[in-house]
Amino acid sequence: MDCPIYESIVMCFGVQCIISMKDRLLFPTCALLMLLLGASDALRGIFSPLFIGTFGYSTGQVGLIVSASYLGNLVCLLSGGILLDKIGIKKSFMLFILIMMLSEILLLFGYKFPLLVSGFFVSLGVSTLLNTTINLISDRFSNDKPMTYLNMLFFLQGIGTSGSQFILSRYSSSWRAWNLTLITIALLLIPVMILIRQCGNIERKRVDQDCAFEENDEKKPCMTKLAFITLALAFYLIAEHGVTNYFMIYGTQHLALSPSYAGNALASFSIGIMLGRLVFGLAMTRIGEKRMLLLSLLFCSIFYIAVYVFSLSALLFFAGLACAIVYPTLTASVRSFVPSFMGARATTMVIAAASIFDVVFNFVFGYMISILGYRISMYFLPLCMVLALLSLLMARLHK
Repeated sequence: MDCPIYESIVMCFGVQCIISMKDRLLFPTCALLMLLLGASDALRGIFSPLFIGTFGYSTGQVGLIVSASYLGNLVCLLSGGILLDKIGIKKSFMLFILIMMLSEILLLFGYKFPLLVSGFFVSLGVSTLLNTTINLISDRFSNDKPMTYLNMLFFLQGIGTSGSQFILSRYSSSWRAWNLTLITIALLLIPVMILIRQCGNIERKRVDQDCAFEENDEKKPCMTKLAFITLALAFYLIAEHGVTNYFMIYGTQHLALSPSYAGNALASFSIGIMLGRLVFGLAMTRIGEKRMLLLSLLFCSIFYIAVYVFSLSALLFFAGLACAIVYPTLTASVRSFVPSFMGARATTMVIAAASIFDVVFNFVFGYMISILGYRISMYFLPLCMVLALLSLLMARLHK
């Protein structure tokens, strides 16, 4: 049982009371890990001037690093999901942290291009896998509001990303700063791994829905729901990444905004996502996860239409707020459609499949802009958000 008095005092600090002291270690340990993952994920962009100016790589080679990280996500998700189900979450969790630590060390030798590509391939892939693992154990954080705590963790990851960008951007060409940052992250991962080992049982809790699935063998309708959830996640990722990847060029070249104004609007989108995960994560316990997801995608669609159809770029902040809880909550819902022994594998497969849609779309989208122009091409982003909403509705309505 939860301890309501203790929770009410320390909710704002992201600490809660579950059953034992070992269980209480889990959330703060994951909080530290998410801060480190946020900082690590930002390094590729922060230190790109170092890669070009000091290491002597071309912009094409930097683009190859981005492609390698996307491929790393897919490989790690597909292989990691099987590993999570085979050897258990706790052992896998510790192994993933160890691999993450080794990838940070590998990046120290990034002045050799193959090692830099390999390092980002592993670090960003395992980072996504660690996010997914934390998603899988979210029901260990609290008996009645696991999604609240999960969204808090994604909020902390945003703090890690934006904080590292703010602190390290002034040292973006410094080889010494690059090395010190990597060593610091690697060293801090050691106590995280030790603390995970000290935690109690972190395997996913077994719920009644899993038992019903196994007894009634309702595999076909559950697989249909998974297909709709995959489509919802795929369309959502396309729409969200469409803002982060293309708004700057859309704003400056089509809307004729100044680079500073477009940059501030884009930053407001990220700030909205970060703040929304804290605020709406707390509100989710009253509204309900299913209703919150549908409302979020509905308002995402409305604000995306306002931004891209009516050119109201000032509303990007509200679009970010609406997007905030969609990814962590949607991915967490996957395991409710499969038996417990398939939970990890199903979650990683859905995220990997959705990521493939995202990668293919981004590959085509650049050519689409060249052929159709910015205005018509950007209509596809609100369209994708509407399709994400419709896909989720189909998943909920399917019997």
